[in-house]
Amino acid sequence: MAFETAISRPDTPHDDDIVLLFAGDAVVLESAATTLPRRGAVTGLIPTETVHVGRFDGAAVDAARIDHATALPAGLEIAPLRALHGRIDDEAWALAGRAFQLAEWDRTHRYCGLCGAPTVLRDDERSRACSACDFRAYPRHSPAVIVLITRGENEVLLGRSARFPAGMYSTLAGFVDPGESAEDAVRREIREEAGIEITEPKWFGSQSWAFPHSLMLGFTAEWAAGEICSDDDELEDLQWFTREALPLLPPPASIARRLLDSWL
Repeated sequence: MAFETAISRPDTPHDDDIVLLFAGDAVVLESAATTLPRRGAVTGLIPTETVHVGRFDGAAVDAARIDHATALPAGLEIAPLRALHGRIDDEAWALAGRAFQLAEWDRTHRYCGLCGAPTVLRDDERSRACSACDFRAYPRHSPAVIVLITRGENEVLLGRSARFPAGMYSTLAGFVDPGESAEDAVRREIREEAGIEITEPKWFGSQSWAFPHSLMLGFTAEWAAGEICSDDDELEDLQWFTREALPLLPPPASIARRLLDSWL
């Protein structure tokens, strides 16, 4: 399936459009469906203003936020976006993540951050422009680094956050500070979270992560010196694990799992 980004739709809405409506980090779907919802199925829930995402497999795609308390008609359900991976195919899941980020940006920039006047969607660029001072707000990206640290051939460093599902550990990650390179951020995060020194980080790959608007920059590195000692409040536990005794790992949709699968 092919996705084409677009700022504004070239035609009038019709029932075969894909419309993604988000409440929190969950999306409205037809009950038990394995495909994205069409406009005809969610017509009564669509707000007056939506943000256009583009075209997916020939269908126009729009997105919007709805209130958590919105009552759903029979035949519809709310499904957490993270849990949708595997229920819908990878391309559709990635599209839902893109739509989620655009809908959240659109919701949080309805008023100008400089003067407080209402903003309007522009149809020539992806922005909301202030109706009074013309200040423009663009979709936000928050760069974050995520790194797989190994020691020798058989050990990997994994940490556990209190917000993880029971028993799950993952690779270490953190946001890039202003003025930092991605490599600088990797070294700082590992010192802060694990108290060790590592070799020069090596680029692995990236992933757009829609929770809520991160761009994950993946690296690998090797242990160089020190004993792990974490004073990071976000981590409950931090350990070296062997290939033969790994804990519960992150879901396949995440770059954390891609890093681990590549090592394995």
